[in-house]
Amino acid sequence: MEESRAVQKYTAWINAKNVDPLIRRELLNIISSPEDITERFSENLTFGTAGLRAVMGAGTNRINIYTVASAAKGLAACLQASDASEEGVIVCYDSRNHSKDFAEITARVLACEGIKVYLSDRLRPVPMLSFGIRHYRTAGGVMITASHNPREYNGFKVYGNDGGQLSPAGANAVQERMPEFEDVVDYLAEMLPLEDYVQKEQVTYLGKNWDDAYMEMLHGMKISQKLSQDSKARLRIVYTPLNGAGAKPVLRVLNENGFRRVFMVSEQEKPDGNFPTLRVPNPEREDSFALAKKYARAVAADVIIATDPDSDRLGVAVLDDDGGYQMLSGNQIGLLLMEYILATKSARGELSENDYCITSVVSSNLARVIAKRYNVKLIETLTGSRHFAECIRNHEAEESGTFRFGFEEGNGFMFHSEVRDKDAVAACLAIAEMAAVSKSYGLRLMDQLKAIYRLYGYAAEKNVSIDCSGPEGAEKIRRCMDHYRLLNGKLGAMGKDLYYRDVKTFIDRMPESNLLIYELNDMDWIAIRPSGTEPKLKVYFGFYGEKTAAESRLNTVSKQLIQDIREILDQK
Repeated sequence: MEESRAVQKYTAWINAKNVDPLIRRELLNIISSPEDITERFSENLTFGTAGLRAVMGAGTNRINIYTVASAAKGLAACLQASDASEEGVIVCYDSRNHSKDFAEITARVLACEGIKVYLSDRLRPVPMLSFGIRHYRTAGGVMITASHNPREYNGFKVYGNDGGQLSPAGANAVQERMPEFEDVVDYLAEMLPLEDYVQKEQVTYLGKNWDDAYMEMLHGMKISQKLSQDSKARLRIVYTPLNGAGAKPVLRVLNENGFRRVFMVSEQEKPDGNFPTLRVPNPEREDSFALAKKYARAVAADVIIATDPDSDRLGVAVLDDDGGYQMLSGNQIGLLLMEYILATKSARGELSENDYCITSVVSSNLARVIAKRYNVKLIETLTGSRHFAECIRNHEAEESGTFRFGFEEGNGFMFHSEVRDKDAVAACLAIAEMAAVSKSYGLRLMDQLKAIYRLYGYAAEKNVSIDCSGPEGAEKIRRCMDHYRLLNGKLGAMGKDLYYRDVKTFIDRMPESNLLIYELNDMDWIAIRPSGTEPKLKVYFGFYGEKTAAESRLNTVSKQLIQDIREILDQK
């Protein structure tokens, strides 16, 4: 039945009078491949983390001009229903292949539906879109990006008027209003060219003024007020934008704040959706730093920083005890920044008891101890910056405290309530400042991390992503989650009952989510959940205390649990 429906959809696409010639040619190339047809047409794309994300190509289960246009039309219908047409929408895009094309199609669809559009005049990063929505007081925004996914991917991410990613309810509202292909193909063929909407002032380009406003906001978030110009000028930084959108804003903010010795990885400097020197453009991956480390050794760099294609995630590598460069985990970067920000503001008497930081429930538990030391609240949310944005929005409504910092273990960091998504540009500035302060005292960032462990206890943490791609991937993930859910807290790797939270049914101050959290004692924990953006099952581990004992527990438990999970996934 599923294959039959897929063939019917395939036939409708290939026979549509106004279908794009390139789409038709791609479909003709798979006419003798029933498996490919079924995979492309058995399902329609659905909104995940505030938008669509998939492999690019022809089909209802792919990102292409028709699925993008359908999403844009669904968004337009929501804006019309809320009388937000005049407030407008900012449309932005990153360096991925076809990102600009998809952004322009989005702008045309919205303009055709009577929605005022502010279109980025070049590629820009996610944090600038989030900032721009609030700065220009628009009804929302669209970012064409697939973040750190492989080169074959792209996506359509939607933002609300607070600058945060759409809530699940908002995403569902857009999804419900998305028309089918048959209603989009003729519509798209009959739309006016982009230039006509520009001439009618239904589409306006945003450029330099936007950049300047964002830079002014970043300059205002400087943490240290005593760092000398000489200390900043002496810091040696190697930076790679991984062929993404970060190069211009990152270089500008570092330069304007006195960091002159910034060495760019030239092979990864220019925007390029093919990411020719990278397996995956992800700053969480060790191999993403291979070229940067060569540059760092050549110039004796103090720190390496990397941003992903849409510049919402940051990676960092620091000098280690052997003179090499060690990549830090997202948790380690977050702990360093949290300690630095809170310690600096506490010393100046700027913290109040209602101030708060935010982390996700699968991030380091050491954040709890740091927050307690500085007498600020720590709020733990589900994974995803939209939950951080919602938390900030709720505190503003209650006029309760100031947001100081937020981080996720997945290398995402938030610094300012004017940007309600992860901001790797701001993170580059904060890391550079922290490294310069450390260097002025004869210390490295690695020394600062060790000091955190001495003060709060060692953190043995890691996460494992298990690939579940392919036609049976979703079923394998469901089967595995169901298996552990039915055990009611038992884990084969531990051999005993544990206190656990099933966030799918046990609502603990947070929305329902397909997430299992096992708490082994006051600090140690394990979590299992499907990825929200990729066909993967993610398993997280955190063990704390004395280093040797914590690492031993991590190695023993993680090895056994991952083996158990793989056996469940491989069951026929």
